[in-house]
Amino acid sequence: MSYEIGSRVGDYEILEILGAGGMGRVYKVRNVLSDRVEAMKVLLPDLASNPDLADRFMREIKVQASLTHPNIAALHTALRIENQLLMLMEYVEGITLDKLMEAGPVPIEKAAEYIAQVLSALSYAHARGVVHRDLKPSNMMITPSGVVKLMDFGIAKMTADRKLTQTGSTVGSLYYMSPEQIKGEVNLDPRSDLYSLGVSLYEVVTGARPFQGDSEYSIMAAHLQKNPPPPIEISPNLPSGLNEIILQALEKEPSKRFQTADAFRNALLYVCKPAQPAAAAAQAKPQPVVPPPPPAAAHPARSHRGLWIGVGALIVVAVIVVLALQIPKFRQTAAENAPAQLPAGVIDTGTQIPETPAVAQSESAPSEELQTSAPPLSAQETSPEPAPVASPPARADRSGSPVSRLRSESARPAAVSSGPATSTQPAASRQEVPERPPVMTTQRPEPPRAPAEDPAVAGQLKGIREQLNLLSIRMDTVKSSLDTLRRQQAASGVGLRGDMANSAQRMDYYFSQTEAALNRRDADAAKKNLDLAEGEVSKLEKFLGK
Repeated sequence: MSYEIGSRVGDYEILEILGAGGMGRVYKVRNVLSDRVEAMKVLLPDLASNPDLADRFMREIKVQASLTHPNIAALHTALRIENQLLMLMEYVEGITLDKLMEAGPVPIEKAAEYIAQVLSALSYAHARGVVHRDLKPSNMMITPSGVVKLMDFGIAKMTADRKLTQTGSTVGSLYYMSPEQIKGEVNLDPRSDLYSLGVSLYEVVTGARPFQGDSEYSIMAAHLQKNPPPPIEISPNLPSGLNEIILQALEKEPSKRFQTADAFRNALLYVCKPAQPAAAAAQAKPQPVVPPPPPAAAHPARSHRGLWIGVGALIVVAVIVVLALQIPKFRQTAAENAPAQLPAGVIDTGTQIPETPAVAQSESAPSEELQTSAPPLSAQETSPEPAPVASPPARADRSGSPVSRLRSESARPAAVSSGPATSTQPAASRQEVPERPPVMTTQRPEPPRAPAEDPAVAGQLKGIREQLNLLSIRMDTVKSSLDTLRRQQAASGVGLRGDMANSAQRMDYYFSQTEAALNRRDADAAKKNLDLAEGEVSKLEKFLGK
């Protein structure tokens, strides 16, 4: 039975026909009571003449009604009207993945993102014992915000169980059926869904299906007997890790595929994850270092000029008072330590005074009145050992006490020894004011620039990263098989062999060390740990018979 647009079915008004298939039609409807827009799927078979089919539909409806996940289209309710079964579903606005592919190739990053969302939905459903059994791009709806909604749970199982080649019911799904579905096995497990999703991923990233045929039989035979061409041969730009993921999902034997949706999803996100920030930073060109701005010119503080003059005068008076108090001590020390004969007009302080430029003297003098040169020293007063610079007695004597200033005015220039060399400098006049030295500004050193990475090392790191991605796929399979073996042995009261358990721990350790070495751009350490991890994986694969 079909419904016309504008007609009413119970409390639902038909707004639009969304699609039609061998088992039913889907309408866009509006609940006239709640005014909510929904999708109504009408199952076409006459349920009165086929009660077994009706019961199986009802069981599937109850299972899907229990699924609440952001990536699964929700089932609101189901109705019986006359001899037909109606399913009221969440209305998802968007475009199906197969229609999206018709508009052009889907970028690899987007394809991985969409399939990862489907795997998240499958992980949720499989954990509750629900297997979809009809995974294909036309059952994956992409919303305008990029959210994937998985639809039509359980319907394919009914049609496939009754008659695989029923006209209009399974032709569209044959391209995505797992080998065990084609063999007619009844108890399908989640790995059947992973095969179908592998076919879908193959088609999304290459634009072609892995198995082609001009008849239903040839398509089924290809699923059972032929190996698909590697997707990287069709799309050379495909990452090698993604190529291996797809081929593993398409293994004929379920034991060789990914064992869980989470393992499939983790491998997919690991291979297609964005570049590491550290690697991007290493490849980026160093930015030029901008030198710090020069210090701002000092502006005279006009409003505080009088204050600073007063403070300066107080400092000068304080220095003069301190020097006056220290003069008797300096004279007593000089008298006790003076040699037998001293040149006239020289006061011996007992301390070696190195010759310093006039500029430095002017900086240490508290005022112009005290800026006089040091009294001349004879060669007898110099010592071959350099004395400490700017000791307190030296500064007090050089500052020009009242006695030394009187004598320095009539003293003749004398040679002063400074270390091993001797230089002669005339005493500065009392009226001479040395020129103020320029203000010295210290510029902060530029931070060291990161050296550019050797292209050969970058290429080596990239190769190691790809090998690590491929190894992670093998590791997921090994871990899943070990978990299965542990459960089987635990049921028999035994445990996993100790050497194999230790090998699994070493495998994880070497894998993490390889990742750490890659992050710090250490190619040698990464290669060494990768080889060790691969050795442990090979040992475990041999133990498991892989």
